Amino acid sequence: MKTKRFFAILIALVLTVVWFQVVFAEEKSITLPMGTKAEKLGPGHVKFKLPNGQIVEVKGYSKGSGTTAIIGDSGIYDRTGKLIASGKQGSLKSGQKPKEFIKESKDYVKIDDDITWLPATITFQVIGVIDPIPPGRHLDQTKTKELSPQPDPPGKK
Repeated sequence: MKTKRFFAILIALVLTVVWFQVVFAEEKSITLPMGTKAEKLGPGHVKFKLPNGQIVEVKGYSKGSGTTAIIGDSGIYDRTGKLIASGKQGSLKSGQKPKEFIKESKDYVKIDDDITWLPATITFQVIGVIDPIPPGRHLDQTKTKELSPQPDPPGKK
């Protein structure tokens, strides 16, 4: 009888922990601004090239209801192609449709013949964020001075 009660309490605790992880998972979002270009890599696999050079890669894209699409795994890369952040279970929310539709406009991207209006927002659960400076490696001293110049000590000019 005691073992059954112990296992019931143990299962309840495990389910509670899992539920808290799902409900309170950290979410991040990234905006796809005007001028973003979409490149289809395969079924449900899209690469967005942002005007600033960043790349957002999305896998498991499927058109949802209304202006929101469902996405699976995602990755954000800097200009050099280095992974900055990765995520899972997200959504892509289209921006507002402009009053006038111009075919040559940079107000939208086409994904599988579906139009997503820009600026759009991708929201995802964070799997990992890559630190731009690895532990044990420091910025060059001259770069540090450029980033945070120190004032001259009192009495010296």
